[in-house]
Amino acid sequence: MKLSTLFALFLVLYSSVFSPVVFAVSSVDFDLKGVSGDIEDNVNSYLSTISIPKGNNYSYFESKVRKNIIESIQVYGFYAPKIAINLTLDDDDLLVFVDIKLGQRVKLANVNIQVNGDASADPMFLKLLNTMPLTSGGNLSHQNYDKFKADITKLALARGYFDGKWQKSEVRVSIKKNLADIDLIFDSKQRYVFGESVLSNQTKSASIVSELATFKVGQEFESHLVAEYSLALFNSRYFQSASVAPDLNSRKDGQVPIIITVINHPSNTYEVGVGYLSDVGVRGSLGWKKPWINSRGDSISADVEYSTVQQEFTLNYNIPIEDPITNIAKVQFGFQRKDNKDTKSKLFTFQLQRQFELESKWLRTWFVKVEQEDFTQASQTDSSIMILPGVSFARTKQRGGVDPYWGNQQLFSFEVASPIWGADTEMIKVQSRTKYLRSINRTHFFTSRVDLGAIYVDEIESVPASMRFFAGGSQSIRGYDYETVTPVDDADAYIGGRYLTVGSLEYGYQFAEKWRIGFFADAGTSTNDFSEPMSLGIGTGIRWMTPIGPVKLDFAVPMNTVTDTKYTFHLYIGPEL
Repeated sequence: MKLSTLFALFLVLYSSVFSPVVFAVSSVDFDLKGVSGDIEDNVNSYLSTISIPKGNNYSYFESKVRKNIIESIQVYGFYAPKIAINLTLDDDDLLVFVDIKLGQRVKLANVNIQVNGDASADPMFLKLLNTMPLTSGGNLSHQNYDKFKADITKLALARGYFDGKWQKSEVRVSIKKNLADIDLIFDSKQRYVFGESVLSNQTKSASIVSELATFKVGQEFESHLVAEYSLALFNSRYFQSASVAPDLNSRKDGQVPIIITVINHPSNTYEVGVGYLSDVGVRGSLGWKKPWINSRGDSISADVEYSTVQQEFTLNYNIPIEDPITNIAKVQFGFQRKDNKDTKSKLFTFQLQRQFELESKWLRTWFVKVEQEDFTQASQTDSSIMILPGVSFARTKQRGGVDPYWGNQQLFSFEVASPIWGADTEMIKVQSRTKYLRSINRTHFFTSRVDLGAIYVDEIESVPASMRFFAGGSQSIRGYDYETVTPVDDADAYIGGRYLTVGSLEYGYQFAEKWRIGFFADAGTSTNDFSEPMSLGIGTGIRWMTPIGPVKLDFAVPMNTVTDTKYTFHLYIGPEL
């Protein structure tokens, strides 16, 4: 055997017998003492970036731990800490015990913060400078320094100071004196104004885009106006997508042009819905919209709804007035056929509406309705023509999109009929619906609803069937069949009421990401003299959250019904508000 081969074999044997064992570390656990709160969180954040040591080179790992801890606490102004680190190997788990003594915090000596240029007289910059968290004699915080510097930069861009530059931005720390000086000097230069708005693509919607503008040429630039413009375009019924952005590369002579890009909705859109309720059977709906009729922005839509007890068709023609979102005129035609228990009705409607959104975000609608109805209600068979001028106010506010976690919904309407303008009877009808949704940690959901209504008329029999009040059903008092909570005649046939009072309370618990269970109680009455007892229904349900809204399945039991109904269940898709 050659000498070189023997020597190599000797080295292998020696290393296997006398060399120290290399343990593979699979995890590292840190035990920190001496820090808490935000500082502890920041230390842990820095330590989480350190890789698990390979082999037994623990000295390098320890130095890396020490370096990251020092950097993490310097953020809060502690420049002279004392750090003790002990490493313990427990099988393949490395335990790192760290004891930190922060020492004295660096104080701020000289703080020089200046905003020059046009922004020096800008009220928003003056307000920001008054909230400055960096003052002489206070504690040094690099976190506060970085945030305040970023706030100035962010405000400059939001207010149109696109040429602004930092002339000086530095923190000088003297560890020996335990003091720091800060210089932040920002030159905003000139403030830009809005230039011409340019459509990036050809579209027949140019006039609509112009009408929705939230600013004028020459007005001082504000980013929130750009965002509001983009949102107004997106929320209109005309555009599938919309964006508004300043063209910074083309800014000159103190003006910044605005680039607008819109994509129109398809020429025709359709919506289909289906559901099942134990009290009315299968329900289906079909909607059609044509968002563009002409360059003015007129639109047309039609809706068909079908259930075993009621069929309805509605045709709407919308005409924009000034603002095509909040200020429109509407012409509506409709037909409704109902065959439910003691009600048989055929109703034709023609309606003129003028909708306008108030500054308070209430949608006010003035309307004139002409309704011709042939109906049989209990033992009464009649025909009527009603001309009903009136006004309604509606407002919906919510947070959370198709699955809101907070919201309010309110609707109030007032209409009046009189033989003076050709109606068959004299009456006043007022109605309201109020609904509130609140949640705790988006886990516990609380929903309340109140429906109130009154018809001021001498005899309820002079009011057509479609205008009388009925309660019961999935959108009213669950546990009772559709429109069965109402006054009855001597033959126990439903006749409809002059007054409506319905309330609902519901609790929902989110037990999985897309699933919620609910418990509810509904109570109320439809009455002519409040002599009937209140009807109460209680139940439970399951909700499945989908991208198009919650799918709801409710099971409800009537607590004081005089009919043979023992329970009802309701399956439907629809928003909470």
